[in-house]
Amino acid sequence: MPDVHKGQAIDPPPGVGLDRRAVLQRLAALGLVATPLAGVLAACGNDDGGMPMMGQGSGSAMPGWMMGDGMMDAAMMADMVVIHDLLTNNDKIRRVVQDIGGGILSQTTSSDARLAGLIRTHVEAMRTRIENNRPIRHGDQLFAEIFEHHAAITIKAVELPDGVEVTETSADPQVQLLIRQHARRAVSEFIASGMQRAMQPTPLPEGYHS
Repeated sequence: MPDVHKGQAIDPPPGVGLDRRAVLQRLAALGLVATPLAGVLAACGNDDGGMPMMGQGSGSAMPGWMMGDGMMDAAMMADMVVIHDLLTNNDKIRRVVQDIGGGILSQTTSSDARLAGLIRTHVEAMRTRIENNRPIRHGDQLFAEIFEHHAAITIKAVELPDGVEVTETSADPQVQLLIRQHARRAVSEFIASGMQRAMQPTPLPEGYHS
């Protein structure tokens, strides 16, 4: 997946269209944009600018900790559509995590070829976000700390026939705690429980100090 920044054209991930209205409908269903949807569509119009994020006093059901200010660009919209698809099909995804020196080794797979492709797309997009410090899930304290220490994290991904294998490590023992907490208490729980878990914040690991 190409490294995409605001204002650049992007290619849709495999199996995912980027029709603006369809994207917004999915994001509204996830709770990431203002409701009612008609107001968002009217506000966005047909231009190529960013999409306004939900703010205070909006009446959204989205938890306050997950809200963010500013604009949602095309790359973020594409990422959110993939995440939504994976969360709503979590029962078709398998994940195994083990500790290794400096971090974790994980395998995330699906017998559904379309979902396997989306898993690879998502991993590459999140690796790019870490490397370029382009945060996601801003209000989740664990994710905030991970992006605060993004430069200390190394991510290597190897494609599998049915998904992806990821090695995520750091030389910093405190960042290793974040990596392992993210792997087990965030991603693995998202896959186990789907959307319901994704709507909740993630605690920082025991023994961690920023």
